[in-house]
Amino acid sequence: MKLAASIFALSALAFGACEGAMPSRVVVQADSAAGQVPLRVAGRGGAVLMVAAYINGSGPYNLVLDTGATLTCIDERLARQLRLPRKRGAVGVGAGAVGSGRVPLVQVDSVRLGATTVRNMTACVLDLSHLRDLGAGGVSGLLGLNFLTEFHVTLDFDNRLLTLRNK
Repeated sequence: MKLAASIFALSALAFGACEGAMPSRVVVQADSAAGQVPLRVAGRGGAVLMVAAYINGSGPYNLVLDTGATLTCIDERLARQLRLPRKRGAVGVGAGAVGSGRVPLVQVDSVRLGATTVRNMTACVLDLSHLRDLGAGGVSGLLGLNFLTEFHVTLDFDNRLLTLRNK
């Protein structure tokens, strides 16, 4: 139940005063299958959907597919490792079931799933250490709406696939 509460708290994130949160450029290959990536069901009772993503060309990293998170979020340890630059003058406010507070915002040059890449994104930085045991390699971030809203998203649970297509 603690895991489910943690996931709920993360998926309830809402951000204010986040200028530039939406990506400025989306690149999708013409092939309709190019946006297909494996979807992994993890966590107790299959409570979490994970995808492997590349951030700024490094990876792959396990990201939780989080339709309740306004922004894509990166675990603080990975943000330090990738030396993601802080966004100056931008303030993130996270609100969830367990409280609210300020969160650092960083600039991400690219997030790639399969052959689909979103460039020039704002991401928040969170301590996701409590989610590390969800799978091999742990959880490195949350894939939020500032990535997902650029696409028509299809979840195929039978074939364990996430498909992203241009709008």
